[in-house]
Amino acid sequence: MAHPETNDPHATPTVVIVDCGEQDGPRLSTLADAVPTQVFHGAPDADQLVERARGADVLVTLYTYTAISSAVLESLPNLKLIATRTAGHTHIDVAAAARLDIRVAIVPSATTPSVAEYVFGALIAAQRGLFEARETARAGAWDYQTYRGFELAGSILGVVGLGAIGTRVAHLGLAFDMQVLGWSRSRRPVDGVELVELDELLGKADVVSLNVALSDETRGLIGGRELSLMKLTAWLVNAARGGIVDEDALVELLRDGRLGGAVLDVVEPEPPTPARLAELGGIPNLLVTPHIAWHTEASLERQFGETTENVLAFLRGEPRNLVPLPDGKDKL
Repeated sequence: MAHPETNDPHATPTVVIVDCGEQDGPRLSTLADAVPTQVFHGAPDADQLVERARGADVLVTLYTYTAISSAVLESLPNLKLIATRTAGHTHIDVAAAARLDIRVAIVPSATTPSVAEYVFGALIAAQRGLFEARETARAGAWDYQTYRGFELAGSILGVVGLGAIGTRVAHLGLAFDMQVLGWSRSRRPVDGVELVELDELLGKADVVSLNVALSDETRGLIGGRELSLMKLTAWLVNAARGGIVDEDALVELLRDGRLGGAVLDVVEPEPPTPARLAELGGIPNLLVTPHIAWHTEASLERQFGETTENVLAFLRGEPRNLVPLPDGKDKL
């Protein structure tokens, strides 16, 4: 195994997992068996994070609540790799990491099937009133007249973002016999998907699924103006990141009857305050879930497996799933 550069070229590299949950241990056994690994439990603040990772060559973070800032990175001179068990990396100061010759590895597609399936499962449950119908049936009523949704077949699906998850959502939409419109910054073609401008997609779609990563370019991508372009009967599904949507503008449209409905698996900030949750919960055509789209057993297995392989591959000198450097020039 090739070792990353350290003060002692013959030293065995050290891996530190800085925010392990009690339930995570068994999923990390392969990594711990392969390389010396220190495990710390619970969510660290900045000082605790530095103390836990002091002297480490590789820092593994399992949760996006662990903020890895420039100040933290500057306090860890031995660090060569940050491996996160997530597709997103907004909790890591990637620019500072690049400046300090620290690479960042992600798991870009581990949650793809789970999130894509959630989009349609939550959409159907929400727009056909399945939860409400269950409660009335439990209460002894057989009130089928109240619950009338629309069919996905023959309707128009707009997919915003055509990465791994967006492409999977598009393919599932095609399987439902939906017409699929797509928009992405890369304009990468996807079989069966008609690429259009964002405004056109929003104006034509019966269902809009947001599947872009959160970045400076996508924060606030769907603001009040964009939401106002949507059909009065359209539904919005956001299983990406809360900061992509102007949540207040969305709530206003829903309350005023200017949008059919919405599903939010993500909000900003997370977790929301109890008062905010109560406010959102009082909107009948809004389904809010606590960031669970990705959370399946299969997804977890892939996440931990990919994170382990990212670390071991880096230590072998065969890095994989690295976040591109800001200047576009990979050094490894």
